[in-house]
Amino acid sequence: MQLSANKTAQFFIQNEYHQVELDGSRLLLSSVGSEERIPFTIWSGKIAIKRGLFWGSLQFFANQQDGKQRSWLVQGLPWDQCRQFARASVAAYQKWHDTLCEQLAEHVPQWEAELLRLEQLPAFLPHSKVNTWVETVNSGLESMTMTLDEAAQRMPNRIARLQPWLSDTEAKQVERNQQWLETERKNWEVLFAQCESSPLNFSQQYAVLMNDDHNLILAGAGSGKTSVLTARVAYLLQSHQAQAEELLLLAFGREAAEEMKQRLDSKIGLSAEKVQVNTFHQLGLKILNEVETERVVISPLALDDNQRQAWCIDWLKKHWMTPTNFKRWQKHLSKWPIAYLTGDDELGSHVSNLKLIGWLEKQLEQLNASGLTKKEVQQQLIDHRDYTRLNSELSLCWPCVTAWQKALKQENHIDFSTMISRATQYVEKGKFISPWKFIMIDEYQDISPDRLALVEALCNQSKAEHQASIFAVGDDWQSIYQFAGADVDLTTGFKDRFASSTIHHLDTTYRFNNQLGAVANRFVQENPIQLPKELNSFKQQKQKAVYSAPSKEVEKILDQLNRQSKGKTNKSVLMLGRNHYHKPELLEDWKKIYTSIDINFMTCHASKGKEADFVIILCVDEGQFPAKKKQLHIDGALTESSDVFPYAEERRLFYVAMTRAKEKVWITHSGDGSGFVQELHGSDYPVVRKK
Repeated sequence: MQLSANKTAQFFIQNEYHQVELDGSRLLLSSVGSEERIPFTIWSGKIAIKRGLFWGSLQFFANQQDGKQRSWLVQGLPWDQCRQFARASVAAYQKWHDTLCEQLAEHVPQWEAELLRLEQLPAFLPHSKVNTWVETVNSGLESMTMTLDEAAQRMPNRIARLQPWLSDTEAKQVERNQQWLETERKNWEVLFAQCESSPLNFSQQYAVLMNDDHNLILAGAGSGKTSVLTARVAYLLQSHQAQAEELLLLAFGREAAEEMKQRLDSKIGLSAEKVQVNTFHQLGLKILNEVETERVVISPLALDDNQRQAWCIDWLKKHWMTPTNFKRWQKHLSKWPIAYLTGDDELGSHVSNLKLIGWLEKQLEQLNASGLTKKEVQQQLIDHRDYTRLNSELSLCWPCVTAWQKALKQENHIDFSTMISRATQYVEKGKFISPWKFIMIDEYQDISPDRLALVEALCNQSKAEHQASIFAVGDDWQSIYQFAGADVDLTTGFKDRFASSTIHHLDTTYRFNNQLGAVANRFVQENPIQLPKELNSFKQQKQKAVYSAPSKEVEKILDQLNRQSKGKTNKSVLMLGRNHYHKPELLEDWKKIYTSIDINFMTCHASKGKEADFVIILCVDEGQFPAKKKQLHIDGALTESSDVFPYAEERRLFYVAMTRAKEKVWITHSGDGSGFVQELHGSDYPVVRKK
């Protein structure tokens, strides 16, 4: 149906709309040289009819938006046809509106019922369930060629109930889960009060109850992550969400795994006896032994550092016997020295050089762990700023990787890297069916890509009766093992990797006081890539707890602490060095002299997980701490973090060192100290500076 002004009327109304046409579910308005299409979703169905001296006009009104209402005026129309066109247009609009309402009436009750079910679910509401509902609604609207706003125009009251869950899904889910957590927390007050020597705080309790598809608990130093893991196991068992056989706890070292197992035995008892507590290597071995008919044997070369070193020396000797290989090494070393060696005729005398062998072992370990072919390694490195040198290194190392894998195959042995990668393949191919419903990972910040690949394979297994969820506990502030393959990006990027996840912070440390926290927490967060969090100290004091002092004052500090401890229970003093060679020569003498304090030395890396009353960080000097940036080799390039903040990992290591202390920290240095010391001195950190 069309209504148009005659030529005389068009002349008088100039360039205004002079023609209107009803075209299905839209109006077409025309003027000289232009046309506008107005769908019914924009038009409100309202028309104003006006009669002039010679012609009529129709005014079409849009739906109100932000309190404003747009309209379109078509003029110069034959008056006797205006009412007829208006009736036909309104009738067409009403029919379209009724059709949409019928469609909505079919879908909306289902959407409402499912949303109500989710809201009243007697459990933590995971992202996957909410996302499924959102996708269902969006898919339904799409099939009706309708937007959410358009649906709201048809059924304003009922859509208003759904709209917050669709437009601000995350906020509504958080709000709903917070209400549930508060209710559930009260139901388990007895467990939270008795599972540890001290009752769990609110933040710890909420962490225990977190039950999203995947969960990351960021636990700062001394915030009680072990308590959370223990209570989590007890909660899952007692709430009957899982049988003991459906729980898997993963740790990175045998000692840590054994400690966790003992803790479960002592705190929970027999009900936790069948909970699987493994290192990643133990898990890999378990999977292999269940799939393969022959018993898996770990190579002595993998188990014994000395044997592996001897194998590398032997391989290099044989490798250099071939002139082509020897010349290749000489050519490389003449351009890019390794372990201070340059390419010369005497290179053969360095076949047992421990620094060179150490370098070779590192490259072998990393290349083997990557599970990549030579071409795939090259592809990963191709955009690297030092590609030419790294590719040359690869040509030196790859024959060693090939020889290593051949040697293991001949003996029918495996190493740890192969164990993890092969186990992952078995899980992915469905040869091993995971029995675990909940997978908990301690010290998650230390995870490497190959270990996480195994965990993800277990979670994503389609043949399992249930999709397993990850409950990871860690602290990106304490990620200090990049050299061992750990990737801090896997922690900082947890939400990106696992979209259906919740990140929760433990907000209180029971180890160090607020004055120490004011230095350590602020210092580590200078790097913007570190996940920001509040870590409040349970111990509050006004006296400053961080001191900087000249290195020559170390003995004086020990003497002072010894005098203060006389007649009391011995206090512990942990002396930390960036490297082993920072160990004081007088350490054994000091232990004999200062008998009222317990003195120990270890590297900052080794101190992770330890604590002491007092900490003395040694030799925080330029080039020592932070350590000088060494030339990047293949192992470093393959594990390089996306974090470009200067000395990012060294900063985290310094944080770890400081937060071993319960009471006070001394940062000792020569002269002005390193950039870290200068930063503490130059800003308004609460640090006592001793001269």
